Amino acid sequence: MAVAVGGGLAVGAAPATAADVRETQGVWVITLTHEETVAASQVGAGHVINAVLGNDHWRVTLDEDSRYRGGSYYRPDKARMWSNVTGQQVISEAAAHRGGYVVLGVFPDNPDMPLWVAQAW
Repeated sequence: MAVAVGGGLAVGAAPATAADVRETQGVWVITLTHEETVAASQVGAGHVINAVLGNDHWRVTLDEDSRYRGGSYYRPDKARMWSNVTGQQVISEAAAHRGGYVVLGVFPDNPDMPLWVAQAW
């Protein structure tokens, strides 16, 4: 099953499941279950984030226990904290934790930062 969201972005999920997709004030929020996060990791879905958006056009919120948090640094040109973690690393790390999952926020009205990815476990 593929869920199309603003701007033509499609998010895939296993056929037997349906990601929780909600639209709030022009932002699409897609919450993957742990099983969907594992499937996304296994098919390399996180690589699509960097292939489509590069490293500078998406945001990430890492779990407080993420091994990638230590690599964050301040970027004056973006006026915020930054991490060089890849989309695949974010998804795979969440998938590797019991109950871990990712949430994607799609911002179709923000072409510079149209995607936010958060991980939790």
